[in-house]
Amino acid sequence: RLAQIQLKLALYALGYKAQAENLIHFAYNLVSFPGLRISGRRGRYITLDEVMDEAISRAYAEVKKRSTDLSEDEMHNISKSVGIGAVKYALVETDPLKPVTFTWDRVINFEKNSGPYIQYTHARACSILRRASRQVNDAVFSLLKEPIEREIILMIARFPEIFAEATDDLEPNLIADFADSLADKFNTFYASLPVIKAEPRELSDARLLLVDAVRITLRNSLKLLGIEAPQRM
Repeated sequence: RLAQIQLKLALYALGYKAQAENLIHFAYNLVSFPGLRISGRRGRYITLDEVMDEAISRAYAEVKKRSTDLSEDEMHNISKSVGIGAVKYALVETDPLKPVTFTWDRVINFEKNSGPYIQYTHARACSILRRASRQVNDAVFSLLKEPIEREIILMIARFPEIFAEATDDLEPNLIADFADSLADKFNTFYASLPVIKAEPRELSDARLLLVDAVRITLRNSLKLLGIEAPQRM
């Protein structure tokens, strides 16, 4: 806290009154790495650059394993956004009053509760829309009668409320939790219901617009967390 007070005083002294008054230091609890004993007094530490490099390397291995139609440049670019996003999400998803245990199996996880998982879900929504090869501007939404469809619609409708609460209370982890839950519901929807091949055509159109709504909401959620939303992974 002393360092933040000193920074505020320095801003005042330099004439940046508004910046000093609006400065908020969003602190995290202790971040630990299992198997690594960190000690400032003994000079044992890990740098942010080392963490980011490892995250990007692990993300590259996952992207290469899952995507056979991407060029080398595309894989490197995607891996960078996924690796950096993974580290950001791992920090922001945790209540700042709780300690953070940083494990790579959890941080770089394309299957659940991670930055890459949400990014991958966003890319999946983009892929569905690309494969549909048609623009849908309107639909009969009353055709969306399945419980999971209704759950997704109601969840998306709550996004402004979640955003307001996260902003007012300075709790970005609420947005992270929301995005993860929406990704879960969307993947349940994707696994259980046809979209492009749904019959009748009007039902397919309605589901495509639902997919697009999920895409937009996930993209906006990631953007609020400072994480890129790749269209392909």
